[in-house]
Amino acid sequence: MNIRLLHRDEIDLPRWNGCVHYAPNSLIYGYAWYLDNVADNWWGLVEDDYQSVFPLPWNDKLFGIKRLYQPPLCQQLGLFTVNGFSEARIQAFLQAIPKEFKHSQLAFNDSMSAIQRLPDYKVQERPNYLLPLNQPYEKLYENYSSNHKRNIKKGEKANLFATSSIKPEDFVAQLEQEMLRKGEQFPQATYHAALRIIYNALHRGQGFFMLCLNEQKEVCAAVFWLLNGARYINLLNYTTPAGKEVGAMPYLMDLFIQGQANKPMFIDFEGSSIPGIARFYEGFGAENMPFYQWTENRLPWWIRWKG
Repeated sequence: MNIRLLHRDEIDLPRWNGCVHYAPNSLIYGYAWYLDNVADNWWGLVEDDYQSVFPLPWNDKLFGIKRLYQPPLCQQLGLFTVNGFSEARIQAFLQAIPKEFKHSQLAFNDSMSAIQRLPDYKVQERPNYLLPLNQPYEKLYENYSSNHKRNIKKGEKANLFATSSIKPEDFVAQLEQEMLRKGEQFPQATYHAALRIIYNALHRGQGFFMLCLNEQKEVCAAVFWLLNGARYINLLNYTTPAGKEVGAMPYLMDLFIQGQANKPMFIDFEGSSIPGIARFYEGFGAENMPFYQWTENRLPWWIRWKG
């Protein structure tokens, strides 16, 4: 196989996007428009006539040294191919990564599980929770946790109702406020990337909001969904303190599941290593489909850190 390194301005975008689209492991994060909006810079490894592609997001913010990094709002990247995910192909692409990148920390998609058998590449599993929707709602509801069922009843009792109307700026501002309230970081780079992705996804018909409001018409919980083929991706969400009191997020998720049940689709909750968040997604009957984080550190000794 012939693997070429192409800079962003050298990439044939229709062919790149075509490969990501037709790959059996297609993910919205691999499309050029998505990478353009989340990565500081990115290049690509391309096999032959765009039969396989492998994004390389990078920056040089550490003393001007180039490093590969996982951009915000971009859970999994790695190899997208119509040729199969053999150990040989995965290894060939990893070996084609330029040595000028002195530090690498990338998240590889779940189709690259064969990387675990390559001794020169140490990876860690990261959880991701998927819920198939191809069953009647009643069957899906049976798999809910008792805690979720109680919270859904709270939402019903509080007369919560759903809408899809919110300005992207208001959504992201409220998301930042709720994250800061919990003591979590929401860097400005992520803030602006969120707005870019939301606007682009809305424009392309690949994203939509879902919110629930209380009787005072105050937002209690909100989600921005990405639509990627048969996959609904839970990209961004928040719950207000008032929403937590009335089970707003379980109620909102349940409404969404009701509307999508019995369809050949699935929810990608973008799972978390945080036990409480993992339990929340598992509570809807979702199953863990791990992806793989790879780290390599070849930095000069004077700036090494644990990746």
